[in-house]
This record gives sequence, C-alpha cells and structure tokens, in this order.
Amino acid sequence: MAKNNLLMKRLKTKTPLFRFISRLTTHYNLSLAAAEILAKEILDEVAHSHKESLQDGQIWYTAVHKDEPAGKSLSKCRKMRIKLTLHHPDDVTITDTRSLKSLLVHRLSWEAISQQAVLTMEDLARILFTSERTIRRLVAEYRAQEIFIPLRGYYNDIGPGVSHKAQTVRLFLKGYSPSKIATLLAHSLSSVERYLNDFCIVMMGLDEGYSAARIARHSKLSERLTKEYQALYESYNDKPDYQATLLQLRARLAYLLKKKNIEEA
Repeated sequence: MAKNNLLMKRLKTKTPLFRFISRLTTHYNLSLAAAEILAKEILDEVAHSHKESLQDGQIWYTAVHKDEPAGKSLSKCRKMRIKLTLHHPDDVTITDTRSLKSLLVHRLSWEAISQQAVLTMEDLARILFTSERTIRRLVAEYRAQEIFIPLRGYYNDIGPGVSHKAQTVRLFLKGYSPSKIATLLAHSLSSVERYLNDFCIVMMGLDEGYSAARIARHSKLSERLTKEYQALYESYNDKPDYQATLLQLRARLAYLLKKKNIEEA
C-alpha cells in the first residue's frame, strides 16, 4: 500500500497540472486548494481554445459519426477525427487496472459523443488493449446501475433524451461527486457545476407546478433540455435511495437563491 502511495505521488509530480499548481503556490503565494482549482480551470480553458492540439495523455482517433445507423456498412459511414483522453491527471489515484478500464469505457464513450462521434465495443477493445468480452461486461455493469454508455448500437436505443448534461445530473444522483463526474465525462468542473445548477432551477419550477415550456422560457434553457431534466427528476424523486442527493440539490438551490437575492439587493 505504501509503495502504491509513493508511486501515485511520483506520477502526480510529472503532470502539467502539478507543475502549474507548484508555480502558483510558489510564485503567487496561493493556498494549495486555491492553486489546484485555478490551475484546473485555466488548463481547461487552454484546452478548449486549442481544439486542434493534443494535451498530455490524449490521442487522435477516427470514429463513426453518431447519426450513422447501426446497420449501415462501416465503409460507407461518415467518419469523424476526434480526441480521446487516455490519461487524465486524476487517473493516477486508481491503482486497480479493472477500475481504470471501467472509468475509461465511460469517459471515452461520452467524450466521443461530445464530438458528434460514437465508439463501438471493438473500438474500445482496441484503444484499451483488451478484449471485446471485457468491454461488454463493463458496459453491462454500467447498464445494471442505470448508467448509460452511448456506444454504437446502444446509442439509438438510448435515444436523444440522454445528453451529456442529463448524464451529469444522473451521475450526481447516483452519488458521484462533481469532480468525479468531470473526470468521467471529460468536462471541466465549472461545466458540471453549471449543469447541476440548471437542474436545480428546473426542479424548483416543477415543484411549483410549472410546465416544461414555462420553465424553459424563464430559465433560458432549451425546452428539450428542460424535458430531459424533468424526466430525470420524475424518475428519481419518489425513490428512497436518492433522497439524500436530492436533499443536496435542494440545499444547492437554496444557496443559489440566497446568492441571487444578495446580488440584486
């Protein structure tokens, strides 16, 4: 165990994130927590502004466009060149190979969807140097937890009602922390927080009896996304196992409303 902890510590020191955090704490006298948050946000923004360049741990991969039907010949399908994150700084905390593969199955699949592409089990097996049987088993474990993996062949079954924003909220309801969700979906932490805040607004409107159209109009969210959030809320609202996370979201909502009142005062 001590050896694993030492290895994780050594690996972390080699990442761009760690070097940036070290500079912020050394040269700008920031606390470690503040430096870590600021460094992650800045690196996320840099990554988004340099979409044609790869970051450490990323690869280019050619995948089928998400709108191509499953039965269509692969040679005739429209292809997309996408970026996939094989190594993320937070991954060094995972020492179990199987757990890491499971995380990558989720992250790579949703990362592809965010770029209008869709991976297959064959793609994941190739990328992760494993068998399709292993990928199939990991996907089945996610599905058993009602966590969707948008692979080709499954994506059309899942339907358009499961966007990465709805998946963000679903994972939070399942007990995942915002930072863990950001890693799983390859999003910035600020994006995850924004999706959760939007869901809180929709939740408040539904509790007050407003229609999805009215909530969308007042919150400036699309009606489609509002209906996705509505479906999620109605699915989990009456289930005892999810009351704790719903309570967290209501506390978040209370904070948002209080903050808004202070700003408007």
